[in-house]
Amino acid sequence: MAAILPHLEQPAETTEVEEAYFDCTGPLAGLGEAHPSCPTTEVVIADSHAGLVMLAYVRDAVYGLLTERSFVVQAGTAAGKDMRTVYMILDAPIGPGPAWNPTTDASISKFKLLSWTSKMNTPSWSIPAGAMVLGGSCPGANAGQSVVDDKHLASNREFVNIGLGRPANTPINIANSICQHCYATGGQYSTSNVQYAQILRFMWARQAIKQVVDGPDGPSTAFVETMVYAIQNANYRTDGGTVDKDETGAEKQKLPPEPLRPRRFFRLHDSGDFFSREYLEQWKQIADRCPDVTFWAPSRIWATKKGIEDVNEVNAEPRNLIIRPSAYEVGDAGPVLGDGWAAATTVIRVGDNAGMAPELEQHVAGIEHGTPRAGTDPRYDWDCRAYATNDTKATCRKAAAPPGMGDPNTGKGCRACWVLPELRVNYSLH
Repeated sequence: MAAILPHLEQPAETTEVEEAYFDCTGPLAGLGEAHPSCPTTEVVIADSHAGLVMLAYVRDAVYGLLTERSFVVQAGTAAGKDMRTVYMILDAPIGPGPAWNPTTDASISKFKLLSWTSKMNTPSWSIPAGAMVLGGSCPGANAGQSVVDDKHLASNREFVNIGLGRPANTPINIANSICQHCYATGGQYSTSNVQYAQILRFMWARQAIKQVVDGPDGPSTAFVETMVYAIQNANYRTDGGTVDKDETGAEKQKLPPEPLRPRRFFRLHDSGDFFSREYLEQWKQIADRCPDVTFWAPSRIWATKKGIEDVNEVNAEPRNLIIRPSAYEVGDAGPVLGDGWAAATTVIRVGDNAGMAPELEQHVAGIEHGTPRAGTDPRYDWDCRAYATNDTKATCRKAAAPPGMGDPNTGKGCRACWVLPELRVNYSLH
């Protein structure tokens, strides 16, 4: 299954069919589908569809197994240790999982409420990605994934086109849809261990946003109060350090110092999206309660009936909640949506990418010791250097930053997605 950016993929997560398709329609566009080595749109859709169907089977099995279990969400382990971390603790180990996608450790009985994005070096909140029919939390994907039936693909296409300001019946190329090849529905994200953690979070979130509790300023919800505690007590590694193994089994990783310390950054939805207005409203409350943390959430809820309006109303004063509209197809310019939204993000093939403004190209070339590009691409302002580099271990902290942002000695340490909401950001598709 594919791993289309934005979230630095490992090359092995993208299939040969997908690589050939994007090569033939990108830098090798002159070949077109007529070339013998170029897969047709039907072939590439069938290839990615198979991965989505497999994910649906895994999720269905995990949902079924979890409905037989009870769990609690609490600060600290069952033994009362690590009280600064919030855990989801099951009444019994998860077991072997589905036979076709077994768990790596059947003895696991707890998961951390928050996850960690190693490429972006931030704590994060991760729930199942994809269209609702896939068991996902992304209503904006309902026009861009082949697992959605034709009737709903057609009806949801209208909302995509409204957001992009084009005729309602403009077709969407599913083979070119970013949602169809989303990194968060393939690779490590599709393993049963990760799905257990994500589905458990999703199950809890849908319950907790409706559970009224007493807050410091009056009635609140279990979701708001628990997330505020978890986010305020998370380790942001602003001075470097190590990260424990997560649910994927990733090894401990040594992190470099944070150039922008002591500022704290949170990645909202490294997988998933705002699945309801009520849920969106509660994230706004969480951000308001955590003014020292900057939240960034890429989103495609603009591609739904009320998504644009909801964000503009709920996030009328964005402050520290940066919601960026994600482009719908590879190569598309993102939409411009209103005061509640930051500037858009795009995904553009390397061979189709003309480059940033000349002064930014010169700035980056000086940091990376490279050659500035000659053109200026009208679809974006800042080309994310973590995605533009060929270093597969690149991270936001190691990437060249816009002028005045990074480490004064190296120019590296980018947080443009969080702190420069006026810039349109591109993530290169390799």
